[in-house]
Amino acid sequence: MIDAHLHLWDPAKLDYDWLRHVPTIAGRQGPEQWAALSTGVRRAVFVQADCAPGQALAEVDWVASQTHTDLEILGIVAFAPLEQGEAVGEHLDALRQRPLVRGVRRSVQNEPDNFITDPRHVDGLVAAAERGLTIDVCARDHQLPLVLEMLSELFERAPRARVVLDHLGKPDIAAHGGDIRGADWAINLRFLAAFPNVFAKLSGLTPQDHWTQGRDETLAPYVRHALECFGPNRLMFGGDWPVVDLAGGYARWLTLLETITTALPPRDRRRIEVGTAIDFYALAPETLP
Repeated sequence: MIDAHLHLWDPAKLDYDWLRHVPTIAGRQGPEQWAALSTGVRRAVFVQADCAPGQALAEVDWVASQTHTDLEILGIVAFAPLEQGEAVGEHLDALRQRPLVRGVRRSVQNEPDNFITDPRHVDGLVAAAERGLTIDVCARDHQLPLVLEMLSELFERAPRARVVLDHLGKPDIAAHGGDIRGADWAINLRFLAAFPNVFAKLSGLTPQDHWTQGRDETLAPYVRHALECFGPNRLMFGGDWPVVDLAGGYARWLTLLETITTALPPRDRRRIEVGTAIDFYALAPETLP
């Protein structure tokens, strides 16, 4: 299995202002803490963890330096200030000099709505796509109509862009009582899946439910709907560790996902667990068994 959405951080090395809001996971979360979980998952794609923007390149270099027998980082999705528009090119070129970097992410989940469709932001997305970098999109359910507008322009200008939606667009499961129609999430996910170059991560759902009272059966309709919209060829597993520790932990999410997908043919489960991530992030075959 490949975990296509793993975070690592060390506040002693880099600055993560947002961690002050989640003190239970605010300490160092490195390969040794990961190994202590004994998840059985050894290979992963690291996704930027929102350190101070000026430290983005240092974050890539720090992650690339982390080695452990129980964790192999196959690829890195790095932060890029895409709102700089074409001027982000220098930063993107610096990222491309780092062998593990496969893509970029500029999270929009906490940005004002006009940020998403701002022409400079779209210019930055185009610049990343033209350099062959994948694009992770982290947005909340109510922002998905604007993400659709953004992607329409992106694909018009860069038809070969490759985009993956993190955490299925962060449906607010708690607020909507498990109703997949809440905030028009279900229909907007279907619209997003209509773009053939848009993929999605089965990740990050448990923190969208009530952290302590959330029930596994509430999450199943969201996963099933994603399967209906994208199919296994455009879905990949993501653990979202250590954020997942806020809502039941990694083992809970992994067991839940395995339970929901157990009825799929083995080939389809293999796509979700390994194949889609390999293809999307162009992970080197020599790193795989």
